[in-house]
Amino acid sequence: MAVAGEGDDISKAKGDRAMPGSEWELRMDNTLLMALKKGDARTVERFFSRAAVLSSEVADHALAINLPDADNNIVADGEAGRRTWRGVTEGRKTALHVVATFGHFELAKLICTRDSSFLRARNVAGETPLHCAARAGADQIVSLFISVARQQEDRSWLEAVLRATDREGKTALQAAAEEGHAAAARVLMSADPGLAAIDDGNGVSPLYAAVLSGSLEAVQILIESESPAEGGQQDGTTSASRVAPEASYAGPNGQTALHAAALRHPATPLEDAVRQLLERDTSTAYLSDCNGFFPIHVAASMGRRAVAIVLITHCNDMDELVDKEGRNFLHIAVQFDEPAIVEFVSRQPLLAKMMNGRDYKGNTPLHLAVKFKNQKIVSLLLGNRRVHHSIINKDGLAPIDLAITQREQGLAGAQGPEDWIIQCLQRTGAVFGPRRLDPLINQKANEPDLKKELKKYESTTQNLIIVSALIATVTFAAAFTMPGGYRADDHQNGGTPTLTRKYAFAAFIISDVLAFLCSIIATTWLMLAGSLATDPSRRVNLILRSGPLILIAVQSMIAAFALSVYVVLAPVSIVIAVVVCVLACPSLLLSDTELWQRLHLERTVKSRLGWSAMNRTRAIFRAVAAYLVVYVVIVVLSLFYFVKH
Repeated sequence: MAVAGEGDDISKAKGDRAMPGSEWELRMDNTLLMALKKGDARTVERFFSRAAVLSSEVADHALAINLPDADNNIVADGEAGRRTWRGVTEGRKTALHVVATFGHFELAKLICTRDSSFLRARNVAGETPLHCAARAGADQIVSLFISVARQQEDRSWLEAVLRATDREGKTALQAAAEEGHAAAARVLMSADPGLAAIDDGNGVSPLYAAVLSGSLEAVQILIESESPAEGGQQDGTTSASRVAPEASYAGPNGQTALHAAALRHPATPLEDAVRQLLERDTSTAYLSDCNGFFPIHVAASMGRRAVAIVLITHCNDMDELVDKEGRNFLHIAVQFDEPAIVEFVSRQPLLAKMMNGRDYKGNTPLHLAVKFKNQKIVSLLLGNRRVHHSIINKDGLAPIDLAITQREQGLAGAQGPEDWIIQCLQRTGAVFGPRRLDPLINQKANEPDLKKELKKYESTTQNLIIVSALIATVTFAAAFTMPGGYRADDHQNGGTPTLTRKYAFAAFIISDVLAFLCSIIATTWLMLAGSLATDPSRRVNLILRSGPLILIAVQSMIAAFALSVYVVLAPVSIVIAVVVCVLACPSLLLSDTELWQRLHLERTVKSRLGWSAMNRTRAIFRAVAAYLVVYVVIVVLSLFYFVKH
C-alpha cells in the first residue's frame, strides 16, 4: 500500500483492488456520505454501530482504501460489508477526507478516535485528510490531526502526516496558502516551520502561492515564522533550519514571490505584501526569472505603480537592472503600453538616467514608443526635457527615422498615428540620423500587399457610403415632413408649410438641403472609389475628399434637427428650444479626433519648449473656424431668404 509522504503513485499502489468497472470493492454508502457532508452525527453513529457487529475479520481487514496497515486480501462480502463506514467514494475519499473538507470538527474527532490510521489515507489526487482540512481552512481540524499524529507511538508519524505530498507535490501548507487560509497556515507552521521551504512539483513555494492568493496575513505568517531549535523538537517534529530566502520565495520558471506580487491583480494590497517581503530580505528583488525579468520588470509590464514605488524605495538601484535584451523597466513599461509607469519615471529626477537608457540594440524608450506607435507615451517622453529625442541606435536610426520607416503606405498611412508622431518629433526639434532612409522606404513601398490594400479600400468605402446614403435618405424624407405641418387645402396657400414666415424655419430648410447635397456628392465619389476600374491613387484621393463632405453633411443634419426642434418649441418654451440648439451644435466639434490630436500635440510642444513654441496654434483656430463656416453659411443664406420673402 502507498504510505503518505512516500510519494507512491496512488493509482498503481500495491493492494488497490477494484470491482469491474470504475467502482471500488468497498464503496461508501450514499446515506453515510450525505450524513458526513451535513455533519449528521446521529446517522454516522448508527453506521459505526453497524460496523461494530461485523465479524472481527471483516472489521480489521476489509479495507479497499490506501492505508498503511490495511490488508486487502480479505474483503467484506454482501451488503453489510459494502455499507461499512470504512468505505470510500468514487474519488477514494474516506470518511475523514469528507468531514475535513466540510469542516465538521466533532465528526473528525470521532473518526480519529476510532481509527487514527485514516490520517494517512489518500484519495485519487494523493491528498490526505490534512490536505483537505488545510484547503478548507478548517484550522481546528488541522490542529486536531497534528495532535493525533503526535500521540502515536511511532515518532515518524508526525513528519509523515505533515510533509505528505499529493500527486502535484503539494504539502498541506501549500494547500492552505493557495486558498489564503492564514489560520490553517499558522497551525502548520507552528508544528513544522520547515514546510515553508518545500516547493511543489512545479517549483512553487507556499509563500509564492500565498502571494497569489492575495492573503496578506498568510504572507506575513510564512515570512515571520521562526525555525525550530537544532537537534529536533521534544514533540517529535523534525528540526528544519530556515533555508535561504531564494528557495522559500521560489515560484515557477525561476520566479519569486516578488514576481507573484507584481503579477497579482491590483485589487489586493500587494504593495504591503511586497513591503513585508523586502523588509525580510531584499535579495529577492535582484533575482530574475527564466526570461530575464526582475520583479521591477514584471511590475512595470503590468502597470503596478504602487509595487514599483515600494521596490524602488527599498532598493535604490532598481533602475540599473536590465533583462536579457538590456532593457530597463522603463523600456518594459513602454513596450507593454503602461503610461502610468512612464509618467511616474518622468517625474522622478533620480531616475532621469533611465529616460535615455539604451538596450543592447541601442534603442531608448523613445525608440520603442515610436516603434509601437504609442502616441500617449511618445507625448509623455517628448514632454520631458531630459529625454534626448535624437539618439541614434545601432541600426543608425534616430526616433524620427524610425517613425518615417514605420509609416504605412497607401490608405493606412494617411490615417495612421505615424503622421502625428512625426509631426510631434519635428515640432520638438528632433533631427535625423546619418543613415539614408530612402532604401528602407522604397523597400517597404515595394512590398507586394495589393490584396490587403484593396481590402482597406473596400472596407473604408463601404463604411463611408453607408453613412452618406443614410444621411441622404434622412434629409430627403425631412424635406417632405416639415415641422409644424401643412396648411389645409381650403386655405389660400393650401398644402404649404405653416411656419414659412419664421426665420428658424428658413434656416432648417437651408440646413437640410445642404446636408442632402453634400451626402449625395460624397456617395457618388465613394461609388467611384469602390470601383475596381478606378486607379488606386485616385481611390485614395476620392475617399479623402469625401470625408469632409460627409462631415459637413452630418453637421448640417445636426443643425436641421436643432432648428426643427427650435421652431416647434420656441412659441411655448424658448428655454428648452435654446438648450437643444446649444447642446446639438457643438457636438460634432467635440467628437473631432483630429482637433483633439492637434491640441495634444501643442500641449506636448509646450511641455518641452514652453509657450513661445506654440506659434502654430492658429492651425487649431483654423479648424474651429472651418467648423463654424457651415453655420455661417446657413445663417447668411437663411437671412437672405428671410429678407427676400
